[in-house]
Amino acid sequence: MTRKIKFRRMVSALLSSSGIHSLLERVCLSDRAFVLMYHRILPSAENQAYYVQPGMFVTTVTFEQQVAYVRDHFEVVFLDDLVKRALKGAHIGRHCALTFDDGWRDNYTEAFPVLERYRVPATIFLSTGFVGTPRTFWPEELCHYLERIDLGTFAGIGAPPSWSRFTGMIGRFKCHGREWFLDRSIETLKAFAPSDREGILNYLRSMLGAEPVPRQMLSWEEAREMVHSGLVRFGAHTVNHELLDQLPLHRARDEISLSRSEIERRLEQKVTTFAYPNGNHSEAVRRIVEEGGFDAAVTTRKGFLRRGVSFLEIPRIALHEDISTTIPMLRSKILLQAF
Repeated sequence: MTRKIKFRRMVSALLSSSGIHSLLERVCLSDRAFVLMYHRILPSAENQAYYVQPGMFVTTVTFEQQVAYVRDHFEVVFLDDLVKRALKGAHIGRHCALTFDDGWRDNYTEAFPVLERYRVPATIFLSTGFVGTPRTFWPEELCHYLERIDLGTFAGIGAPPSWSRFTGMIGRFKCHGREWFLDRSIETLKAFAPSDREGILNYLRSMLGAEPVPRQMLSWEEAREMVHSGLVRFGAHTVNHELLDQLPLHRARDEISLSRSEIERRLEQKVTTFAYPNGNHSEAVRRIVEEGGFDAAVTTRKGFLRRGVSFLEIPRIALHEDISTTIPMLRSKILLQAF
C-alpha cells in the first residue's frame, strides 16, 4: 500500500467517524443519483492469465462490502429504470445503479453470486465480438507481449514504422517499474490511429505467437443465466471495443448497431442502454447512439446524474481496489463528485 493510499484511507476514516460523510451525503445526494462503474471482480490480481491494470478491478471481498453498503443506504435500481424515473421527473435522490463494462467472465463467477446474495440489480455492457470466444482486449494482449521481450535487444525485423515510434515513446517508462511501464504503454498506444495500433499488435503476434489462455470473457449461456435471474440486464458496448471517435462514422454506426442487435437476438431482451468504450465519443457518435434509439448512454466522465445532465452522456463513478478498499473510502469517492 502506497503512502498516498494510506493517507486517503486515514482521511476517509476520519471523515466517516466524525459524521462529516453523513452530513455531506444528506446535502449532496438528496436530489442526485449516481452510477457506479466496475470492470473486473477478482479474488486477487495475482495468478491471472494476463497483467491486470490496478484501475480495472476490485476484489470479491471489497465488492461484497460495497454491494452491502449501497443496498442498505441507497435505492439501488437498474440503470434503465433510473433513467425512466428521471425522464418522468420522479425523485432520483439517493438512487444508485451498478454497471460493469466489457463482459468479463468474472462478472459471472465472482460478481453474480454477490448480486444474488444481496438481491441487487446491475447492468453489464457487452462487447459482443468477445462473448464466448478466447479473444481478449488489446491492452491485456499488449502487456502479455511486452513482458516477454527486452525493448533494448528485441530485433525489429519486419516491424511496421509505428513500432519504432511506439518503443521510442515507452522506453523511458521502464525505470519506473513494471506497473507504471505497462500502464503508460497502454495509454500511449491508445493515442495511436487504429491501423497503427493493429499493425503493432499483429507484428508482436507474428514474432512471439499467441499462447492459449483460459476463456476471459462471458459466454452467452452465462449471460442468459444472469438474465433469467431477474438481477442482470445487458447493454451494448460495441462489437470489438473500438474507440468510436477514432473510427469513420459508418464503422462506428455498425459497431453500435450490430452489438445491440446481437444481444437482443441472443438474450431475447430489449437493449436500451449503451456504454462508450473507454468513454471515447464525439458529438457525431452521440447522434448515432441517439438515432439508434437508445434511451441512455454512459461515459467514463465523473459526476452525478441530476437535472440538466444529458441521458446520452451520463457520468459514472469508477471504482477500483486501491481507492475503494474500505467503506469510508467508497463514501469519499462518491462524495468527491460534488466538488
